Amino acid sequence: MKHLQLKAPARRLVYTGLAALVAGLTALTLWAPDAQALKVTLKRAVFEGPRRTEVLTIINNSAEEQAYRLGWRMMRMTENQSMVAVDDPAQAADLRPVDEMIRYAPRRIVIPPGGTQQVRLLLRKPKDLAEGEYRSHFWIQPEAESVKFEPPSEEMAEAAKTKPVVQIKMLTGITIPVIVRHGKLSVKSTITDARVARDGGGKAMNVGFTLNREGNRSVYGDLKFICNGGTLAKQIKGIAVYTEITKRFMNFSIPYPEGGVSACSSMKIEYIADEDDLDLQGVTLAAAEVAVQ
Repeated sequence: MKHLQLKAPARRLVYTGLAALVAGLTALTLWAPDAQALKVTLKRAVFEGPRRTEVLTIINNSAEEQAYRLGWRMMRMTENQSMVAVDDPAQAADLRPVDEMIRYAPRRIVIPPGGTQQVRLLLRKPKDLAEGEYRSHFWIQPEAESVKFEPPSEEMAEAAKTKPVVQIKMLTGITIPVIVRHGKLSVKSTITDARVARDGGGKAMNVGFTLNREGNRSVYGDLKFICNGGTLAKQIKGIAVYTEITKRFMNFSIPYPEGGVSACSSMKIEYIADEDDLDLQGVTLAAAEVAVQ
């Protein structure tokens, strides 16, 4: 049986079955039995102050043994809330990678079903390291060669009598930002151009604003949307503005709090620093209040 692999920046789709290659077919049945099979214990790793080591635990949440490759990627944040992989070093002149100062082991791992594997990250700063913030993205990618396909079920076999059947395995990779801060760094943040509009259905509000950053380091924290001075409508965690940009254009659909439309005639937007940030320690970085239109 042949396998056709389609690569994407964060995942691969591995298709099996020659029927998927037949042209002119108008009906297709797909099976995608896997849930999220790869998990990690860290969302990000920040080396600042005296911190020199970090331990990442990788979890194989599937029912099969899985091999993983580990490595580095350069990624650029854009102003419209996306991360873009940078494959050409010539396009990364303004990015300051940590690849040469972070050691890790092992570089390839095999984890049994339901098992875990620890990976240790070790920082070794060069003596002549310039002041600033450095960042790369640690990449964990399942190996497509280790994928096993399930035998066709009775349902699949029956469906294959009348139309093509494709079995899909989602191999989802994960990238984790790894940040090194060195020297005297500072950052400020503001919220500008805030606007809140009702969506017309009476269930949510469309909230847009610009999250600004000024300084020589990134900023990371949570957004809180507070109605009428005290009622929390929603909290969104893990919002960053990295050093390659000075602003991000933010847009969210925020549900009304209990009480409906009348419970939110005005909204306060707060940007709260991460509590684990050595310098900022959970302070309110920025805030703006606006009437709901």
